[in-house]
Amino acid sequence: MYKLTTLLSAFVLLFSMQYVSSQSFEETNIPDLTTTLSASRSANFIDVNGDGWDDIFFSNGPYGSQDNMLYINEKDGSFDTITTDDIVSDNSRSDGTSFADVDNDGDLDAYVVTYGFGGSGNPNLFYRNDGDGSFTYEPDNALGLVNSYSEMGTWVDINNDQYLDMYFTNSYLNLNNSYFENQGDGSFLEIDNLSITDDNLATRSVDWIDYDNDGDSDLFLTNENNAKNSLFRNDGPDNFVQIDDISIVEGNNNSAGSSWADVDNDGDFDLFVANWEGQNNQLFINNGGVFTEQLSSIIASGGGSSFGSSFGDMDNDGDLDLFVCNAYFTGQTKNFVYINDGQGNFSQDNSSDLANHAGNTFGCAFGDYDHDGWLDIILANTFSENQANSLFHNTGEGNNWVKLICKGTISNFSAVGAKVRLRSTINGEEVWQTRKITASSGYCSQNSYTVHVGLGDANNIDEIEVQWPSGLTENFDDIAINKMYVIIEEGGITLSSGNAVKQEKIRTYPNPVQSNFMLEGELSNSISEISLSIFNLQGKEVKTIKSISLDGNYVKESIDVSDLNSGIYLYSLRNGKKQLYAGKIIKE
Repeated sequence: MYKLTTLLSAFVLLFSMQYVSSQSFEETNIPDLTTTLSASRSANFIDVNGDGWDDIFFSNGPYGSQDNMLYINEKDGSFDTITTDDIVSDNSRSDGTSFADVDNDGDLDAYVVTYGFGGSGNPNLFYRNDGDGSFTYEPDNALGLVNSYSEMGTWVDINNDQYLDMYFTNSYLNLNNSYFENQGDGSFLEIDNLSITDDNLATRSVDWIDYDNDGDSDLFLTNENNAKNSLFRNDGPDNFVQIDDISIVEGNNNSAGSSWADVDNDGDFDLFVANWEGQNNQLFINNGGVFTEQLSSIIASGGGSSFGSSFGDMDNDGDLDLFVCNAYFTGQTKNFVYINDGQGNFSQDNSSDLANHAGNTFGCAFGDYDHDGWLDIILANTFSENQANSLFHNTGEGNNWVKLICKGTISNFSAVGAKVRLRSTINGEEVWQTRKITASSGYCSQNSYTVHVGLGDANNIDEIEVQWPSGLTENFDDIAINKMYVIIEEGGITLSSGNAVKQEKIRTYPNPVQSNFMLEGELSNSISEISLSIFNLQGKEVKTIKSISLDGNYVKESIDVSDLNSGIYLYSLRNGKKQLYAGKIIKE
């Protein structure tokens, strides 16, 4: 028996060592991006200019004199530093950041929450994308009129009207968390009579996740000051019920962040909670809405002081690994890297360059910045509030992968809230993997919108299922590996060229316009009728054309705007309630 036990232990150790060594990262040295000293908070992998390549954004705090940082992907391994845009001229105590297409015009807008000072809150910052990756700050937008001590905000379509709403947390002065409803015309309205806005704990992070697998987005909040975390079940439009009798909200901890993922590939979402000030982190396995805390997991040992976290398949073997950021604790100068065995059991990597990166890290995000099919990672560093950020390039090889870009039409264009499931045969076994598209990840940060799935030795994808926020479910089969695809709601699946994904092939010219502009292009499907609405930047509808001429699925019509004052306007092309295309015109 002793010999058998020893042999089994040796086998497990050998297997674990092989597993840990199967992922590898190398730290890059990119001027400005990895050399500028700062006190960074949020790390975001996002495609701000719509060229199909992820750019990088870091927010900075806690000093008001620090601006945020945006780096544009040059597609050759280098990044261009943006120095003059509104979004890098904030001069504020910026914290969590979430990018999404909030006006459904085909580009990513941004919301940066800020942290107050000396008992006075700061206004949060809303930036509208101008369509080319430049941003315009809107100080009069309702989202920026609330003074707050905010930690994190994220976009989600709570009322399922196709437009993304904003929920953000506060952690000081007994300030409640806030919810702003998108009015669909560029404006937002604060809604403060819901159970999800009654919570005035010191809330750090926010996750919208379908914890009970009923097809909607529930709300999970982490709270510090040794308070219980909060869970609100979504029971329909504007009806949230607080749940306090399951294990994930029963403990008292100093929780800073959380990440949800299907770590055991059983179709539901499991939970990691990041605790700080030396408290152990937590892993909860979800079994049909019943959560079991994994007290013996390596993840739940070793103390630390954790903030950001993110799940990603670092080694492309068909399961989700975990990266955890550590900061602000004496003697804690390294982050945690955990490798999944496919069943939700984790081994800690202590030998790779990524695991031995020294300093303090606040936020992190996964994304494939060089389109090689392997997840890279960015770190928002803040040792002594004066540390350069990091970009680690994934040098893995051998395993297969697929990448999916999902775009909503009935749902919001960013597809926030969509659930993607994928079936393939890995190591001779049928495996279902599940992902959810969200506008934030872990604490403060944001993974790439491009859904990445590792496939191990699979030589084909048997099935892809997309459950859209609208309630529509679409299935695609017999998909090739090691490629990137675009999936458009009700528009099918196609190979991606690596370029921007647009809603429809519509042109607006001339733009800027003096009196008339031409709306021309081809719709993806033939429809019976379309209408056009034009809004000013205050959200007021200033012009409506109820019927636009159609020739099959081709649109060509001159739009008279001579009666409009000079300025910037947004327009929406619709078939009934379904938005087909949105854009911006400049009236001279």
